[in-house]
Amino acid sequence: MKKINAIGILFISLLILGSCTKGWEEMNIDPNNTGDAPAANSLINLERAVSITFTDMWWTGNNTSSYANHIAKIQYIDENRYQERDGIIERWGTLMGYQVECNKIIGKAQADGNAAMEGVAMTISAMLWQIMTDTWGAVPFTEGAKGEEGVLQPAYDSQQTVYNGILAMLETANTKLAAGGTITNDIWNGNSVALWRKFANSLHMRVAIRMSNVDPAKAKAELQKILVTSPTTYPILVSNADQISHEWLGTSPYWEQFYADSRSRDDHGMCKTFVDALLATNDPRIGEFAYPAASDGQYRGVVAGMTNAQQSGTPINTISRIGYRYRKNPAGSAYWMRYAEVEFLKAEAYLRADLLNNPAAAQTAYEAGVTASCTEHGVTAGAITTYLANTNVAWGGAGSWGYTNLQKIYYQKWVSLFKQGHEAWAETRRTDIPLLGIAPGAVPATLLTAHNRPPFRWPYPTSEYTLNKTVVEAADDAIVDRFWGAKMWWDTRTGVN
Repeated sequence: MKKINAIGILFISLLILGSCTKGWEEMNIDPNNTGDAPAANSLINLERAVSITFTDMWWTGNNTSSYANHIAKIQYIDENRYQERDGIIERWGTLMGYQVECNKIIGKAQADGNAAMEGVAMTISAMLWQIMTDTWGAVPFTEGAKGEEGVLQPAYDSQQTVYNGILAMLETANTKLAAGGTITNDIWNGNSVALWRKFANSLHMRVAIRMSNVDPAKAKAELQKILVTSPTTYPILVSNADQISHEWLGTSPYWEQFYADSRSRDDHGMCKTFVDALLATNDPRIGEFAYPAASDGQYRGVVAGMTNAQQSGTPINTISRIGYRYRKNPAGSAYWMRYAEVEFLKAEAYLRADLLNNPAAAQTAYEAGVTASCTEHGVTAGAITTYLANTNVAWGGAGSWGYTNLQKIYYQKWVSLFKQGHEAWAETRRTDIPLLGIAPGAVPATLLTAHNRPPFRWPYPTSEYTLNKTVVEAADDAIVDRFWGAKMWWDTRTGVN
């Protein structure tokens, strides 16, 4: 009898427990936080996050803009001496997360039949892959960002594969954007399909030019269709009004990233390489790039990655700081593509005999690029004319630097890419203009005899050796001294180590 009663009590208890837990799954869903945001909501969050990651003081301030010798650290110089914090290298994971978001937006846009939104996400994804491969080399382009599909140890693709894949993505993005649909919650281009098409095709040109030294036939074909054969099908940026950027609101917490840093820190100054070059050409943009030194009103930079002796021998008030436009404006910009860059891409394409071979068009594009960058920085028309007459700037002029016309294109593009550290670093690795050396304060000191250029790449993050060990070890066999090793696929420089 007791046994029967016990079984009955247990049965009743289970019934009660089952009825009590029936709604637990629903109870654990927060009604104020949806688990699946619409594509438009995901887009605005993605654009803001990407803008923070690539234009804050850690990515471009402490690292890439220093490698490119635009700016330099004047305090806490570790990163400029190649002593990088692993947490920054681990942004690999952050960027892969952005790729996941791009894939989700693409999927939702496809489900909604919204081709334009799909094209936007594909363009952002292509840009992210381009920056990632130019930072690390081989990356998991084909299998990456598919963890939710069960791909937990993605294989890496060569840069050649990634570059060709990016070109295909941008081709499709342009087609999707032209097919119709609406863009919403876009804070980069104001929901403009026309601007997104220009952005996608301008990125297309950037990628083609960067690979042009290793695959000139492919680069020529891509540039030919954009600039010569089908320009209407492939619109590109045509004026400074077409600037592609994230414009910060200027109120907390939506401050431009360098400005936010300046409110509590003073770790950066102008690089000597950059300031000296601007002074040598009487560059009228210098006042926009930099403040004069407080001690004497002169423009003066410091060596990127200076030694302890150089640091202690350089009073801090003798160093030019980053100018108002780039560090003191709370409503500043995070730049993705400027019109000046497009003109310099055109100039190189037209000048080179292995590409479009049109020297007259090359000069026109070069001078348009210089003019666009100067105008962007508030330079008057008269001052631009004077600047273009400087022998180190003028097309065809010998100049004291001995630059060819092609090298002048490279130099002016380097200047115009200020605060786009990832792009400026990539261009110096491709062109060797200007010619940059290793940081004199490099740690360990053995780097000074092992290398004669700034880093070629970033090392893969520690997380990859933990989670994707076999793949990453196969990809990094040429990496030495943490930041060096095999050059980028598109880096054809000789005598470089």
